[in-house]
Parts: sequence; structure tokens; C-alpha cells
Amino acid sequence: MLRKKIGRLLFVVLMGVFVLGSVMPTQAQDSGAARVKRIYVVLSQQRLYAYSGSILVKSMPVNARGTARGTFSVRDHYYIAPSIYRGWRLPYWLGIYYVGRVENGIHGPEYLANGRMAYNSLGCVVILNVANARWLYSWARNGTPVIIR
Repeated sequence: MLRKKIGRLLFVVLMGVFVLGSVMPTQAQDSGAARVKRIYVVLSQQRLYAYSGSILVKSMPVNARGTARGTFSVRDHYYIAPSIYRGWRLPYWLGIYYVGRVENGIHGPEYLANGRMAYNSLGCVVILNVANARWLYSWARNGTPVIIR
């Protein structure tokens, strides 16, 4: 009786190695794919989702009213970028697409001249929390895909 159970277990293990061994990716092949970073912005939810592979790393509220839909990528990083419309400062800038000669991007709340902050969007994705903007700025690299739907 014990011999039959051991025989069946050995058969199942060997078949698993034989069948799965040829189609399962190796650790080295899989590790790069699992760490592919992407940013999703869901306009209907006004939320940004940061993924590493299939794992949701962070989710944050945004103001993305007026932002274009599409698939883009992070083009550049600026610790503080100037706003050409109002002369304000845009912290933790990630540029993602151009509208004419103006680049739109993802950034934290705008610093106003009087020290207050503004959260309105003129086509950018404005992260409502400075700490989240700082985190995304350091997490995303140039070339990180940005999907806005």
C-alpha cells in the first residue's frame, strides 16, 4: 500500500518536471519581465496606479481633467519645472506628451507665489499629495509606459 502511494507520488512529480520544465521560464528570464514598471491613469476614477509587473505597487488620487487619452512614456524628469501658463512651479515633473510646443506631464501640486498650492489641471496629471508625487518621481524612469484611459 505504501509502495503504491510512493510510486504514484514519484510518477506525479516526474511528470510535473517533464511537462512543466519545458514551458516554465527560468528565474533569470522571468525576473526582468516581473519588474516591468507601468503607470495607469484611469480618468473616470481620477486615480493613478503604479505597477511593477503584475503587482500594484501604489495607487494615488489625481486631478487629470483635460488630460489626453492614449499610451505614452515618461520622456523626462525635472525636480521643479516652470509652468508657462501661470509662471508657477511644478514639482516632481515627469514629462509624457506634447501638445504643440508645450509638454504635458505628471507632477505634484503647483507652488503658488504666495506659498499656497494649486491642484487644477490644464492637461497634466496632477498628483494631489506631494509625498506621492515625490515617490513617483523617484520610482519611474525615463521610458516607463504611461497608459491614460
